[in-house]
Amino acid sequence: MSEKLILRLSSQNSSSIPWLVWSQATKEVIVSGELEHQDNLSVLTDYAKGRHVTVLVDSADVRLHRHIMPSKPTRQLLKALPFMLEDELAEDIEKLHFAIEQTGYDKELEKYWVNITIVKRTLLQNWLDRLAQANIQIKSMLPDVLTLPDVSAESGQNSKTISILGYANGWLIREGAWSGWFLTDSWLPLYFQKLLPQNNKADDDSAETAITPDQIQLNYFSPLPAELTANLIESERVNLIAAEPELPMLLLAQQADKLKWSLLQGDFAPKKAISKNWALWRPAAALLLITLSIQFVMTIAKWQSASSQLEVAKAELGNMYQAAFPKEKLRINILRTQLKRKVAAVGGTDNRELGGFTAFMAKLTPTFKKRPNVNVDSIRYDEKRGELRLNASAPSFQQFEQFKNDIEKLGLQVKQGAVNNEGNKVEGSLSIQEAE
Repeated sequence: MSEKLILRLSSQNSSSIPWLVWSQATKEVIVSGELEHQDNLSVLTDYAKGRHVTVLVDSADVRLHRHIMPSKPTRQLLKALPFMLEDELAEDIEKLHFAIEQTGYDKELEKYWVNITIVKRTLLQNWLDRLAQANIQIKSMLPDVLTLPDVSAESGQNSKTISILGYANGWLIREGAWSGWFLTDSWLPLYFQKLLPQNNKADDDSAETAITPDQIQLNYFSPLPAELTANLIESERVNLIAAEPELPMLLLAQQADKLKWSLLQGDFAPKKAISKNWALWRPAAALLLITLSIQFVMTIAKWQSASSQLEVAKAELGNMYQAAFPKEKLRINILRTQLKRKVAAVGGTDNRELGGFTAFMAKLTPTFKKRPNVNVDSIRYDEKRGELRLNASAPSFQQFEQFKNDIEKLGLQVKQGAVNNEGNKVEGSLSIQEAE
């Protein structure tokens, strides 16, 4: 994104808006202009599309403050800065927005410092709302005076270096890394009168408050008013340096590109924009998510249904086992182990024996259920002969005989052993085989 849009806003809605689109790669202006007032911001909507947008704000609306502190600024101290400055500010700190630019250490003072910008929250929100209404998404917002080249590092002892630029129906004046103003045309002569009083005597009241460095280096990036220029030339303390002529907005744009911070911090930090590709695919992604959710619900439903069927099957197996061995406690979790033990108890431990035994039990279970008065006391399975032997007891001989007949009706061959009548029950043995 080498092409960028830069524009300037002010608290005065009627003020004009200078703007410029330039190429970062070639340092050339693509298109520029000036809107009559802020209600015309939508004119820049198309220019903002696909470009990095930087907004300069009137430095008359922003206060630059360097706060000195004895200890190194920690994250906790930086959060508490608004409360430290409360006595110095005329407004309620809750109505102000504080943006931190940089921290450092002053070797001469042997103290730490913090650069802070202060602006009204309502004003900042108003700027953002106007830009949003014009569908202009911005990346950074800066006080315009900080985008004027700073040459204060060239100052010597007892000297002062100033940068000045005429634009937006006024003058940008920068006196240091974190010091500067925006003045209207009418205030410019007053600024230089204070900077260069005609009478420097100690008994002159105006001299007591005037800024009177020994030497002033004035770097001007645009022509100064003729009368002011003449007065400055006459002063022995002023060294006028004409900078290379440059379109004001391009000069500020190039300097703004070097700054790595923004007024938009904290609550006003810009949200990450959604990429165009994601915007195109978002409906499809939402549909896919819904489809996957439905599939997941259906899978869970099938699993629950299968789980329910498994529980029914376990219950049926339990009933079959309980019918075969009514005197034993059923433990459904180890039913397979219990069946193996039964097979081992009747003389076989091979898996094939378990299969033959299970086949017999599957056929006999309905009969066990049909004749609940008949108790099976023991079961023994002979794999070699394919024979199931069981000892059973019934309340009467007739019921025992009915039990035997029911087994024969299953297509099985039954041989009855000795039957004994002992008191209130009849006991006997049955040998069961598959019919030949």
